[in-house]
Amino acid sequence: MLIGAPRSIFNPYEWLPGYGESTVSFRSEGMDVVLEVAYEREAPDDERDEAMTMLTREIRFSRVRSLIKEPFPGSTLFAFDAGSGRCTLGELTEFTQSDWVAGSLAAWQSISSHTPPSLRHFSIQFMAENVAFHVLAEDVVLLEERCVVDAG
Repeated sequence: MLIGAPRSIFNPYEWLPGYGESTVSFRSEGMDVVLEVAYEREAPDDERDEAMTMLTREIRFSRVRSLIKEPFPGSTLFAFDAGSGRCTLGELTEFTQSDWVAGSLAAWQSISSHTPPSLRHFSIQFMAENVAFHVLAEDVVLLEERCVVDAG
């Protein structure tokens, strides 16, 4: 499937440490999908006894239609139209030209007379975890940083 005309939403490597994320996981909450990105940062000396603290941020995709998780780098279902703009790896990107969106909307219209959803094709790669996500959703939001409290 051809993708192109990328538009950067945000760059997680602006708030992740230089070595990247520690883990990335995902879960569904109703029709939403949440990517949870965990990472470490040095704690200020006056706040903790430990040198590092674990933090998380969530990327919440709303009204998700499809999710693809694939190894990165590796083969992919998508072919990038290099003439349609510049794509920066690691950034959350929206592909404003996407065969995936077009095909999904055509399938919707073939079975429903209702107004189709406003689908958007988002993609992000996590360099330390070597994983990429492609998400077909209506919107996305980045939630605030949280400190992970160790229950042990």
